[in-house]
Amino acid sequence: MVSFSIPSTSANNATLNTPNGSQPTLKPFSCEWSDLNFSISYGPGIAASLCVLIGGFHIIVGFKYQRITLFATGCSSAALLTYLICLERSSLAVHYVLLITAALGIFGGILCTTVIFCGLFTSGIVAGFSVAITFLFGLASLDVYQSISVPIGVLIVISVVVAGANVWWKRVVLILTSSIYGAALIAGGLDYFVEDLRLLRHVWEKVLLFEITGRLCFFSWITFGVWPLMCLIGLLVQFLKTGKKPSKPKKEFINKHYSAGSPFYCAPEQDDIEMSELLMDQGRAPPTQSIAMDYIPPGSSLLSKED
Repeated sequence: MVSFSIPSTSANNATLNTPNGSQPTLKPFSCEWSDLNFSISYGPGIAASLCVLIGGFHIIVGFKYQRITLFATGCSSAALLTYLICLERSSLAVHYVLLITAALGIFGGILCTTVIFCGLFTSGIVAGFSVAITFLFGLASLDVYQSISVPIGVLIVISVVVAGANVWWKRVVLILTSSIYGAALIAGGLDYFVEDLRLLRHVWEKVLLFEITGRLCFFSWITFGVWPLMCLIGLLVQFLKTGKKPSKPKKEFINKHYSAGSPFYCAPEQDDIEMSELLMDQGRAPPTQSIAMDYIPPGSSLLSKED
């Protein structure tokens, strides 16, 4: 089976170089701050910074600016997927990888913005994927399953269910999915700056039953705790402030002389009973001739009674 793993951007934490040119040995990881000495390259650093910025936008005004949110969701998801595939399977230079990633990210963002159902479905897919990964990480920690088909099936089912709910119930589920995905982006970006994606690699290996190459430390759990915290903050901010529906202004008709059969007729209040009776009588009354029809101009010989 072909395995797909999250590559490390730095080898400082993994190996020790020997002076005689022999094979490098694994460096022990003691879960101390001194072990987090790794270089930050500009490619992954830019990607992690954008993840933090886009995630903050999602959790604060994800529903208020829906078009921008859908563009950012499509752009970030397509760009991250393309970047991981290029790092794993491609031998191109970094600037070519960034160019391909940016092109496909912009294409995904435009597609999710112009086709609204595609954007809502993509937003539900990425949020459901984040929830499914967290759920499977808890199950894998308890050794509940031993087959690779279980996590794949759970990932597909939860992602599709959340995506369908996002298309059907737009407002509530869009606030929920934007908060979940934005919090996951923030946690992923912080994980790179803090420990070089150690948390993401461990979760990926644990969920898909790969060989575990390390263990989580206390700062890994702190980074992991950022995800539910940011998700809760996003839900509170959007439901209480930025995600509220604007109140519709009340329509008031100044001229109330409408008949009961008119489409503009407005039923009177309880304190206006006389006006209500007058309007109802007016609606039941037969139409009368216009005043101009009964008017006889003076001096007109054609319309005179003598003729």
